Amino acid sequence: MTQDQSVATDLPPRKSRMPQKQRVSMILSVARRMLAERDYNAVSVAEIAAECGIVEGTIYRFFKSKRDLMLRVAEDWMGQEYRIRAAYAHVTGTRERIYYLIHSALRTTYDFPGLSRFLLTEVRPDPGYRKMRIYKLNRTYTSAIREVCQEAIASGEFHDRISTRLIRSVVFGAMEHETWGHLRGEGRIVVTDVARELTDLIYEGMRNRNAPPQGALPLPERVERIEARLARLEAALTRDHDQKI
Repeated sequence: MTQDQSVATDLPPRKSRMPQKQRVSMILSVARRMLAERDYNAVSVAEIAAECGIVEGTIYRFFKSKRDLMLRVAEDWMGQEYRIRAAYAHVTGTRERIYYLIHSALRTTYDFPGLSRFLLTEVRPDPGYRKMRIYKLNRTYTSAIREVCQEAIASGEFHDRISTRLIRSVVFGAMEHETWGHLRGEGRIVVTDVARELTDLIYEGMRNRNAPPQGALPLPERVERIEARLARLEAALTRDHDQKI
């Protein structure tokens, strides 16, 4: 055996290169976890790279900046949350459907304060926000409440004196106001209580007095079923996401 051959055999085996798609998924997964736990300004690209076991420059091969990376994280998160909201189609009763949509949106904000703060303080004030993909995702995300109310108006269950556009603004404006203290670290909310009160506000304010009312909702056991459904959907979507990494 020659000296060169001896040196060659002593070299450690080269690691196989991770496919680009898998590497991007790993970066997004780590960035999402960090942004969910803390503020945007408290997360660095260097820290994300270290967690992924790559050099910082690798991240900039796929994303122009930290902001670009976090926007992609927020877009993926919003897409996943919309798929959870879409399950409202399987919930029966106008009041229950409204409660489901409000409860799931409140819980998302409550469970992911870092991502929620990023959207409210970094993304929405951007002058180009309405041209962003995340703006379109958000419009789709919030349109479900309008669809439920439009169906109730068409059936005669709701009156038509107030536009569904305004109803959507009332719902999401109230949720933002109620959760802002929690996002600032100044207090906590009871998601089920806020969801119930806001549901009653919308349903009783829109109910056609000539139509028979639905029963008071939701009963505690029905709330538990709705929450269990949300948990199963979230777990399934998280599992699908992790399997892609």
